Order: sequence, then structure tokens, then C-alpha cells
Amino acid sequence: MKAGETVVARALLNKAIDAYRRGFETDWRDHYPGINAVTLMELKDPPDPQRERLIPVVRYSVERRIAGGKADYWDWATLLEIEVLGNNREDAETALGEALACIREPFEPETTARNLRLIREARERRNEEAEWIREIEATLIRSLPAS
Repeated sequence: MKAGETVVARALLNKAIDAYRRGFETDWRDHYPGINAVTLMELKDPPDPQRERLIPVVRYSVERRIAGGKADYWDWATLLEIEVLGNNREDAETALGEALACIREPFEPETTARNLRLIREARERRNEEAEWIREIEATLIRSLPAS
């Protein structure tokens, strides 16, 4: 990537984070913009320290949705992703099992695996331990029907 492209990419990432964060702050009961914000914050180099404040709020938001009894794949996948972001391996594995039980379409685990890969790669670039995330990615990919 050329230097000018890197500057533009960084600016666009910041704009996306800001848009998702504002969307989540508008209605914290909607965890989708929240998970997108904290995931993008994790991908920054260095990671945005504000993600540490938002992770527990996003977790609470999705937990309330799940407790309402109408959770679908995306709710469990959001909880999985937030637990990965929070470095909670055991809770991530629990959410993984719940998500796998709710898969309706192949693109669902593909999307989640892609998000987790981006998180893992960002952490590996920072020399953080992330092999356990690779295992979760692999489980998601194995859940896909053979083609």
C-alpha cells in the first residue's frame, strides 16, 4: 500500500469507527453497531483504547437480547466476537457452541470467521497470543456444508 493510500485508509477507518460508535451510543440496545465499532477499534494500530470502555456495554446489550428469549445466530455470534475481543476464551467457546446451533445460512459462520481472522491477524501483528482464536475460526469453517 502506498503512503497516501495508508493515510486515506486510516482516515476511513476512523470515520467508520466514529459512525458505528455514534450509532451504538444512539441506542445501546442495538448491539450491531457496537460490535462493529469495537472490532474496528481492535484493528487499529495501536488499538483504540476506547474499546475497553465499550466492550462491557456491548456485552451487556447482547446479553439482554439473548435473555429476551429470541436470540438468533447473529446474537450468539456477536457474543462470541465480544468475548474474543475481551480475551475470554471459555466464554467465547460457550458462545461458539450456541452460535453453531443456530446457523441458518453458510454465510453466517463465514462472516464470523472472517471477523475473527481480522482480529487474530491484528493481534499477531502486535505479537499477542491469538492461536486460540484460530481454533474458533477453524470450528466455524468446519461447520459449513461440504461443497
